[in-house]
Amino acid sequence: MAAVVGLAGGVAAELALSVAARHHLATVADASSLAAAAVVDDGPQAACARARSVARRNRVALANCRVTGSVVTVRLRARLGWPLGWLPPMTLNSRAGPAETITDHSGQAAAAS
Repeated sequence: MAAVVGLAGGVAAELALSVAARHHLATVADASSLAAAAVVDDGPQAACARARSVARRNRVALANCRVTGSVVTVRLRARLGWPLGWLPPMTLNSRAGPAETITDHSGQAAAAS
């Protein structure tokens, strides 16, 4: 019985750690794309360098950075540490740009509110 309780506790702890890691990666992805969008007028290289800098400071790797007009899309990848090192790297995307570039579900530009 104690082994079952111990195993259940270990599984619950790993689940909680993986959720926390995903939230951290999502926060860093959003911060990276927003920081890049803030300097997008300086050019794509400057925007992606800013995204890389924010990601690196948060111990996350910038896997991809794309600038389309004034919209920046980043993909970040993070390897999970112990005890989750057996899982594959986690990857998340984030996009940032001016409100006018937001589209609705039909693909048409939506009015900024």
